Amino acid sequence: MAGFLPSTFGRMKKMKDIHDIRTAFLGVSHWHVPLYMRAVEQDGLQVVAVSDENQDMAAGYGEKLGCRVYRDYRELLDREKPGFVFAFEKHCNMPELAGEIISRGIPFTIEKPLGLCAGDVGRVMGLAREKDVFCAIPLTWRYSDIAKQLKAEIQPEDILHISFRFIAGPTGRYLATSPWMLDRKETGSGCMTNLGVHFIDLALMLTESTSAQVLGSIFQYGSEYDIETYAAALLKMPGGSSLEIETGYAYPMDEKSKRDNRWNIVTRKGYYTMGDGYFEFRRHGEAPVMVRMDTDSDSYYRIFAVESIREWLEGKEPSVGLGHLLNVRRILDDIIDKA
Repeated sequence: MAGFLPSTFGRMKKMKDIHDIRTAFLGVSHWHVPLYMRAVEQDGLQVVAVSDENQDMAAGYGEKLGCRVYRDYRELLDREKPGFVFAFEKHCNMPELAGEIISRGIPFTIEKPLGLCAGDVGRVMGLAREKDVFCAIPLTWRYSDIAKQLKAEIQPEDILHISFRFIAGPTGRYLATSPWMLDRKETGSGCMTNLGVHFIDLALMLTESTSAQVLGSIFQYGSEYDIETYAAALLKMPGGSSLEIETGYAYPMDEKSKRDNRWNIVTRKGYYTMGDGYFEFRRHGEAPVMVRMDTDSDSYYRIFAVESIREWLEGKEPSVGLGHLLNVRRILDDIIDKA
């Protein structure tokens, strides 16, 4: 059994099905939590407890899931001893939360950006390595059919330019559950931190890079809050390709349309475009091909949640872990500094 740590082998031997794992959700007032509930509802994840300082929100989830409710996540961890945790917090409090989970040796996922700077991520990564604790990060586009198709279609050396635009709904949507999202002291920044990290990571994946040079960035402030509500950045990847990222809290939402999400990738062999519900391939010398597919990023949190537990059960490293986030966070810090 060379290559397996005793703890890893033990968990593989005892736990072979995701439905056997006693999971807990910490910080259920976080606006991402409903996206994870799809895994509970559709894949039958077992939830034994939830926690949040907002006891009304916690009680609502407790009633819905038929589980115990706590105000203090430390009490939950100590009394319930869950087998796997899904962790959520204000950005500024995420490193402390992660440290408490790691100190108890519990495998977990935690929402990005895991703090306010790369140093926060690096310290958590050091603790997780020291304790040999599994930690997965929801950079969820990596789990999408779109990203997998692009990765299969495009060679990194053929990429000339990548452009991502992701404009989400206005700031007011956070007031109901996560008003701290509108306070720079607690988040670090606004739309570029919350949305841009996904596209920094996608660019790193597609170009097989771990770093990028930030050529410039600009933030716009279109509300009464001190976070940017529109942001753009221009970067150069190590192989020479250019990257443009545009994010915002500006899209007037309705029941049918939640955001403006568009990708363009220019390569030596063709042009690739993603829009709402479709992906288009235009290769030189070939007829254009349009493929209908799910382009709603919300869908992939369910896949992330289930796959993370499965990877841990199989003794694997997370597909997307702290090392990936640290690479992204270093670039994000530079974007914020230049803005």
